[in-house]
This record gives sequence, C-alpha cells and structure tokens, in this order.
Amino acid sequence: MSQSELEITLTFIGTPHVLKGKLIRFHAPLTIQALMDKTLEKGSFTCRSRGNIGLPKAYWMLLVEIKRGAEKHEYKDVKIGDIVYCPRQDAVYLIYAQPKISLPVYYLGELTEGIDALRNMKNGTMVKIEIH
Repeated sequence: MSQSELEITLTFIGTPHVLKGKLIRFHAPLTIQALMDKTLEKGSFTCRSRGNIGLPKAYWMLLVEIKRGAEKHEYKDVKIGDIVYCPRQDAVYLIYAQPKISLPVYYLGELTEGIDALRNMKNGTMVKIEIH
C-alpha cells in the first residue's frame, strides 16, 4: 500500500475475530497520523471497545484516546463498512448497520474483511490495532 492508503488490522483479544480495512489519509490526515503515532513504539496499541448506546445497534466504538479535534470536512453520509472518528467521544466507529449518528464524525476509511463479527461482540472487549 502507498502512504496515502494504509492497512489497518483490528484483533479482538480473546476472540477469533480479526477485522481488516484501509485508512485513506486524504480525508483525515491529522487523525490518521495521531493513530499512527500511537503505534510507533510497539507497532500496535490496545484499547477498550463497546457497542453504541441506544437502539438500533449500528456501530462499534474503539476508545482510542488520541484527543484529536475536527478535520477538514464533517462526514454526513455514513454507510455500512465505514471507519469514522468522533472527536467528542474520542472514538473510532466501525459501522456495521445503517446508523443514526448525531455527533460530528470524520471519515477515515473502510472495513474490507470481518464486519459481520461486530454484531455479536461483547462490550469491553479489548482490541489490538495495527496500522501498516
């Protein structure tokens, strides 16, 4: 992959589930750089995760603790398979059903493998994030 498109691997610890996707730096360069910086020392980092609050369940939140603010353009047309960042919750959202998101989010990329695993994941599952 080029420097403009990066691979992301999400391993849900204690489960057999591994999700893969791609990040596109053009859409949110500062947020993606903050995620990459967090992986520099060990090649990965681990964070807690949980499903969205309320119904319907539509996205999985990775609580990444990067404390990034807004990017160039707020993303309005969120769809299944998207990876987006919500600065207010300091979380990366993995979208697995048609969502109704009321907070501003910024497009990071898309999931390419394993999206169906998110429907039955347990809240609090730790996730290992690797960016290549």
